[in-house]
Amino acid sequence: MTSPAWEGREIPLGSETLTVIESNAEALVLEAVWPTRTSSPPPHLHPRQQERFDVLEGALEVEIDGTRSTVAAGEAFTVPPGSAHRMRNPGPGPARARWTVSPALRTEALFRELAAVGGAKASPLVATQVLLRYRDEFRLALPSPLEPVAVRALATVGRVLRLPH
Repeated sequence: MTSPAWEGREIPLGSETLTVIESNAEALVLEAVWPTRTSSPPPHLHPRQQERFDVLEGALEVEIDGTRSTVAAGEAFTVPPGSAHRMRNPGPGPARARWTVSPALRTEALFRELAAVGGAKASPLVATQVLLRYRDEFRLALPSPLEPVAVRALATVGRVLRLPH
C-alpha cells in the first residue's frame, strides 16, 4: 500500500532531493536528483536491503566495496545488502535516478527524520542520534568494531548536550 502522505512529496536531504514515488513493505521507490558536482556522502551500507539505481539523466560516480565506476543515463547499478558504497554527481548538470530500496523497512522514516534535523547540514551529534535509531537500515562503513562505538559516543554527546533530535 502506498503512503499517500508522502507520495510525490519532495524530501530535501542536503545536496540531493528525493521524491517518494511508492512506499510499501516490499519497496521504497524514489526519484533522486543530485545537483551539479556534488560531494560523496561517507561510505555506508544497508545490512538487509538492496538498492537499485536506474540513472535517468546525467551520470553518477559510484563506489561499491572499493570499486569505482561511472554510470550514465540509460544504465543501472545494484548495491547488494551489506556492501559499502557511496555516490556523487561529477557532472556539469544535474543527475537524476529512480532509486528502489528493498525491502523498504523504515527507510522512509529515516529520510523524514534526517530532513527534519537539517539533512546533510545537521550537526553530526544530532545526525548520529537519528542514525543510531535506524541501524537496521543504515550504518557507516567503518571497521566493524569501531562503527558502533563511534556512533554511540557521538549520539551520547548529543543527548548530554540536549541537542534537538
